[in-house]
Amino acid sequence: MHHSVELKGVDISIGGLPLLRDVNIEAMPCEMVAIIGANGTGKTTLLKVTNGTFRPDRGKVYVMHQDLFEHKKPEELRKEIAVVPQKSNSLRFPIKVEDAVLMGRYGKIGIMRRPKEVDRSKAYEAMSLTGITSFAKRLVHELSGGEQQKVALARALAQEPQILLLDEPTTFLDAPSKAEIMETIHNMHRQRHLTTIMVSHEEEWVKNYANKVYLLRDKACYRIV
Repeated sequence: MHHSVELKGVDISIGGLPLLRDVNIEAMPCEMVAIIGANGTGKTTLLKVTNGTFRPDRGKVYVMHQDLFEHKKPEELRKEIAVVPQKSNSLRFPIKVEDAVLMGRYGKIGIMRRPKEVDRSKAYEAMSLTGITSFAKRLVHELSGGEQQKVALARALAQEPQILLLDEPTTFLDAPSKAEIMETIHNMHRQRHLTTIMVSHEEEWVKNYANKVYLLRDKACYRIV
Protein backbone atom coordinates (compact mmCIF):
# COMPACT_ATOMS: atom_id res chain seq x y z
CA MET A 1 0.00 0.00 0.00
CA HIS A 2 1.32 3.44 -0.93
CA HIS A 3 1.70 6.23 1.60
CA SER A 4 -0.75 9.12 1.41
CA VAL A 5 1.99 11.43 2.68
CA GLU A 6 5.69 10.73 3.12
CA LEU A 7 8.53 13.07 4.06
CA LYS A 8 11.98 11.58 3.51
CA GLY A 9 15.19 13.17 4.76
CA VAL A 10 13.71 16.66 4.89
CA ASP A 11 15.88 19.58 6.02
CA ILE A 12 14.29 22.97 6.70
CA SER A 13 15.92 26.34 7.35
CA ILE A 14 14.40 29.73 8.09
CA GLY A 15 16.43 32.81 7.19
CA GLY A 16 19.51 30.65 6.75
CA LEU A 17 19.19 29.15 10.22
CA PRO A 18 18.54 25.39 10.51
CA LEU A 19 15.11 24.56 11.91
CA LEU A 20 14.73 20.82 11.28
CA ARG A 21 17.12 18.17 10.03
CA ASP A 22 16.53 14.77 8.42
CA VAL A 23 12.78 14.61 9.08
CA ASN A 24 11.09 11.34 8.16
CA ILE A 25 7.31 11.12 8.53
CA GLU A 26 4.84 8.72 6.96
CA ALA A 27 1.06 8.67 6.90
CA MET A 28 -0.75 5.73 5.37
CA PRO A 29 -4.26 6.06 3.87
CA CYS A 30 -6.89 6.71 6.55
CA GLU A 31 -4.32 7.15 9.32
CA MET A 32 -4.39 10.00 11.81
CA VAL A 33 -0.88 11.27 12.49
CA ALA A 34 -0.01 13.85 15.14
CA ILE A 35 3.05 16.10 15.23
CA ILE A 36 3.76 17.54 18.67
CA GLY A 37 6.43 19.75 20.17
CA ALA A 38 7.04 23.03 21.93
CA ASN A 39 6.42 26.39 20.29
CA GLY A 40 9.09 27.29 17.76
CA THR A 41 10.14 23.73 16.94
CA GLY A 42 8.86 23.95 13.35
CA LYS A 43 5.46 22.26 13.50
CA THR A 44 3.61 24.81 11.38
CA THR A 45 6.47 25.08 8.88
CA LEU A 46 6.41 21.30 8.51
CA LEU A 47 2.72 21.49 7.58
CA LYS A 48 3.55 24.12 4.96
CA VAL A 49 6.15 21.77 3.50
CA THR A 50 3.57 18.98 3.41
CA ASN A 51 1.11 21.29 1.66
CA GLY A 52 3.71 22.39 -0.88
CA THR A 53 3.74 26.06 0.13
CA PHE A 54 7.24 25.95 1.64
CA ARG A 55 10.07 24.17 -0.14
CA PRO A 56 12.56 22.31 2.05
CA ASP A 57 16.32 22.68 1.64
CA ARG A 58 16.72 18.97 1.09
CA GLY A 59 14.67 15.80 0.97
CA LYS A 60 11.54 14.54 -0.71
CA VAL A 61 7.84 15.16 -0.08
CA TYR A 62 5.45 12.61 -1.54
CA VAL A 63 1.70 13.11 -1.72
CA MET A 64 -0.28 10.08 -2.86
CA HIS A 65 3.08 8.53 -3.87
CA GLN A 66 3.93 11.45 -6.19
CA ASP A 67 6.79 13.90 -5.66
CA LEU A 68 5.02 17.12 -4.70
CA PHE A 69 7.82 19.53 -5.61
CA GLU A 70 8.81 17.77 -8.84
CA HIS A 71 5.28 17.17 -10.11
CA LYS A 72 4.35 18.83 -13.42
CA LYS A 73 1.08 20.09 -11.94
CA PRO A 74 1.56 20.37 -8.17
CA GLU A 75 -1.66 22.39 -7.92
CA GLU A 76 -3.58 19.26 -8.91
CA LEU A 77 -2.08 17.34 -6.00
CA ARG A 78 -2.75 20.24 -3.65
CA LYS A 79 -6.45 20.10 -4.51
CA GLU A 80 -6.53 16.83 -2.60
CA ILE A 81 -5.17 18.54 0.53
CA ALA A 82 -7.34 20.66 2.81
CA VAL A 83 -5.69 22.86 5.42
CA VAL A 84 -7.26 24.23 8.58
CA PRO A 85 -4.91 26.97 9.87
CA GLN A 86 -4.57 27.89 13.50
CA LYS A 87 -6.62 31.05 12.93
CA SER A 88 -8.46 31.79 9.69
CA ASN A 89 -8.52 35.48 8.75
CA SER A 90 -11.38 34.90 6.32
CA LEU A 91 -13.67 33.90 9.20
CA ARG A 92 -13.33 37.31 10.83
CA PHE A 93 -15.36 39.08 8.13
CA PRO A 94 -19.18 39.46 8.29
CA ILE A 95 -20.04 36.34 6.32
CA LYS A 96 -22.75 33.76 6.90
CA VAL A 97 -21.72 30.29 8.04
CA GLU A 98 -23.14 28.62 4.92
CA ASP A 99 -21.21 31.00 2.65
CA ALA A 100 -17.98 30.50 4.60
CA VAL A 101 -18.30 26.73 4.22
CA LEU A 102 -19.15 27.09 0.53
CA MET A 103 -15.78 28.79 0.06
CA GLY A 104 -14.28 25.33 0.42
CA ARG A 105 -15.73 24.39 -2.96
CA TYR A 106 -13.78 26.99 -4.94
CA GLY A 107 -10.67 24.84 -5.00
CA LYS A 108 -12.70 22.31 -7.00
CA ILE A 109 -14.82 24.56 -9.22
CA GLY A 110 -12.45 27.51 -9.72
CA ILE A 111 -12.47 30.89 -8.00
CA MET A 112 -14.22 32.69 -10.88
CA ARG A 113 -17.05 30.18 -11.32
CA ARG A 114 -20.39 30.34 -9.55
CA PRO A 115 -21.20 27.42 -7.26
CA LYS A 116 -23.94 25.09 -8.42
CA GLU A 117 -26.58 23.23 -6.48
CA VAL A 118 -24.25 20.24 -6.09
CA ASP A 119 -21.69 22.54 -4.44
CA ARG A 120 -24.27 23.85 -1.98
CA SER A 121 -25.29 20.27 -1.25
CA LYS A 122 -21.68 19.32 -0.51
CA ALA A 123 -21.36 22.33 1.77
CA TYR A 124 -24.45 21.31 3.74
CA GLU A 125 -23.20 17.73 3.99
CA ALA A 126 -20.04 19.11 5.57
CA MET A 127 -22.04 21.31 7.94
CA SER A 128 -24.17 18.33 8.95
CA LEU A 129 -21.12 16.22 9.71
CA THR A 130 -19.62 18.95 11.88
CA GLY A 131 -22.93 19.76 13.59
CA ILE A 132 -23.35 23.37 12.50
CA THR A 133 -26.45 23.32 10.26
CA SER A 134 -28.53 24.85 13.05
CA PHE A 135 -26.65 28.16 12.70
CA ALA A 136 -25.99 28.11 8.96
CA LYS A 137 -27.56 31.57 8.54
CA ARG A 138 -25.65 33.22 11.38
CA LEU A 139 -22.60 35.42 10.89
CA VAL A 140 -19.35 33.62 11.59
CA HIS A 141 -17.72 36.41 13.58
CA GLU A 142 -20.61 36.30 16.07
CA LEU A 143 -19.96 32.65 16.95
CA SER A 144 -17.93 31.27 19.83
CA GLY A 145 -14.37 30.11 19.26
CA GLY A 146 -15.39 26.46 19.22
CA GLU A 147 -18.21 27.14 16.77
CA GLN A 148 -15.87 29.09 14.48
CA GLN A 149 -13.45 26.18 14.49
CA LYS A 150 -16.26 23.86 13.41
CA VAL A 151 -16.97 26.22 10.52
CA ALA A 152 -13.32 26.01 9.48
CA LEU A 153 -13.47 22.21 9.66
CA ALA A 154 -16.68 22.13 7.61
CA ARG A 155 -15.12 24.38 4.97
CA ALA A 156 -12.18 21.97 4.69
CA LEU A 157 -14.57 19.03 4.36
CA ALA A 158 -16.54 20.78 1.62
CA GLN A 159 -13.38 20.65 -0.47
CA GLU A 160 -13.71 16.84 -0.49
CA PRO A 161 -10.02 16.27 0.21
CA GLN A 162 -8.20 13.00 0.66
CA ILE A 163 -5.71 14.58 3.06
CA LEU A 164 -6.54 16.92 5.95
CA LEU A 165 -3.88 19.09 7.61
CA LEU A 166 -4.73 20.69 10.95
CA ASP A 167 -2.60 23.35 12.64
CA GLU A 168 -3.25 23.48 16.40
CA PRO A 169 -7.03 22.96 16.04
CA THR A 170 -7.74 23.38 19.77
CA THR A 171 -5.69 26.53 20.41
CA PHE A 172 -7.49 29.29 22.37
CA LEU A 173 -10.35 26.93 23.35
CA ASP A 174 -11.45 25.94 26.85
CA ALA A 175 -11.33 22.29 27.95
CA PRO A 176 -14.95 21.37 27.02
CA SER A 177 -14.58 22.97 23.57
CA LYS A 178 -11.27 21.21 23.01
CA ALA A 179 -12.88 17.85 23.73
CA GLU A 180 -15.76 18.63 21.37
CA ILE A 181 -13.47 19.74 18.55
CA MET A 182 -11.28 16.66 18.90
CA GLU A 183 -14.33 14.41 18.75
CA THR A 184 -15.58 16.30 15.67
CA ILE A 185 -12.22 15.82 13.97
CA HIS A 186 -12.23 12.13 14.86
CA ASN A 187 -15.73 11.70 13.35
CA MET A 188 -14.72 13.56 10.18
CA HIS A 189 -11.61 11.45 9.87
CA ARG A 190 -13.49 8.16 10.20
CA GLN A 191 -16.57 8.96 8.15
CA ARG A 192 -14.69 10.54 5.24
CA HIS A 193 -11.80 8.02 5.36
CA LEU A 194 -9.30 10.87 5.49
CA THR A 195 -5.58 10.81 5.99
CA THR A 196 -5.23 13.38 8.76
CA ILE A 197 -2.05 15.09 9.95
CA MET A 198 -2.55 17.23 13.01
CA VAL A 199 -0.05 19.59 14.59
CA SER A 200 -0.48 20.15 18.31
CA HIS A 201 1.38 20.97 21.49
CA GLU A 202 -1.11 19.06 23.64
CA GLU A 203 0.29 15.55 23.89
CA GLU A 204 -2.44 14.26 26.20
CA TRP A 205 -5.15 14.96 23.60
CA VAL A 206 -3.54 13.57 20.48
CA LYS A 207 -2.43 10.27 21.99
CA ASN A 208 -6.10 9.35 22.44
CA TYR A 209 -6.81 9.73 18.72
CA ALA A 210 -3.66 9.36 16.63
CA ASN A 211 -2.28 6.18 15.04
CA LYS A 212 1.20 7.72 15.07
CA VAL A 213 2.74 10.54 17.05
CA TYR A 214 5.94 12.37 16.05
CA LEU A 215 7.82 14.68 18.41
CA LEU A 216 9.85 17.67 17.17
CA ARG A 217 12.70 18.54 19.50
CA ASP A 218 16.22 19.93 19.13
CA LYS A 219 15.88 20.24 15.33
CA ALA A 220 15.04 16.54 15.05
CA CYS A 221 11.89 14.47 14.57
CA TYR A 222 11.22 11.33 16.64
CA ARG A 223 8.37 8.87 16.37
CA ILE A 224 7.11 8.21 19.93
CA VAL A 225 3.88 6.28 19.22
